[in-house]
Amino acid sequence: MAKNHVDGIISFFDGEFWNDFVDNHISHPDGDVVYHAHIWLDTNIHPDSMFPIMYAYWKAKGHPLDRAIDPMSPKPHVGSLHGCHPIGLGNFDYFYRFNKDVVIGPMPPHLPEAELGHNKLSWGKKYQDEFVKQFQFKVVGEEEDAMIRAYFKTKHWKEFIAHIMDPQVMHCHANFEINFDPKIFELHTREEFKKMGWRLDLVVPCVYVVQGKYTGKNVFLAGHPEKVFDTCWKFNPDVVIKPAEDNWIYGQDPGFDIWRRSLLSDVLSANDFYRLTDSEIAEVIASFKK
Repeated sequence: MAKNHVDGIISFFDGEFWNDFVDNHISHPDGDVVYHAHIWLDTNIHPDSMFPIMYAYWKAKGHPLDRAIDPMSPKPHVGSLHGCHPIGLGNFDYFYRFNKDVVIGPMPPHLPEAELGHNKLSWGKKYQDEFVKQFQFKVVGEEEDAMIRAYFKTKHWKEFIAHIMDPQVMHCHANFEINFDPKIFELHTREEFKKMGWRLDLVVPCVYVVQGKYTGKNVFLAGHPEKVFDTCWKFNPDVVIKPAEDNWIYGQDPGFDIWRRSLLSDVLSANDFYRLTDSEIAEVIASFKK
């Protein structure tokens, strides 16, 4: 059985599904700049075994990861290696569902655990440019600029920072309604983090699924402190900026969506994931150098 696990992982990284994801979703295909990507998998391998394998794979390919991978669970029955960022390529999230019969392979795209009928997706500059065209953003003048700056003194912003730094929080979103281009909010947010002494390695616009359709967000990959967090927005022509009054994914914290460690613990404790031995991990890693 152990040999089957090792061979299965090696075959996956040599296989068409993974290499199509690398070539056509995170390697800036067709001259586009890829901002973010998702891959959805079935597996019986424990994520703790996949961390060293993922680091070694990208190092062997000449694109070492520039930050730690975050373990998390985005929804029931699904775990994630979150915030993978190979240098020079698009950052991506690796989502997995337990399947006792699959070492590692594509999640059937029709399943509810996958994403709107897909098991590989990416979003780049071309997609984002088209996405924002549907909104009639308003001009930001002096009055509106003052209102945006005032937001960073509010309770909602302070709570967001507290959630980011909470050791029991794996990932968090702050949710807003705005009527102006979200790039402006990104610039203000960068300025605020600079005042706080935080270093941002990367900020990219993206989308994510809320109630069956895509909603806008900015993904922040901070280098110091090393955290990944998102500011998420819906267009409301009648307000400059205000925190969301409800939840967009989870129902515990109005104005936020928060993924706590207990969610991942539930996924891992409910399933009999296989943990590779050190020698098995070394055998997988050795295959990347051939």
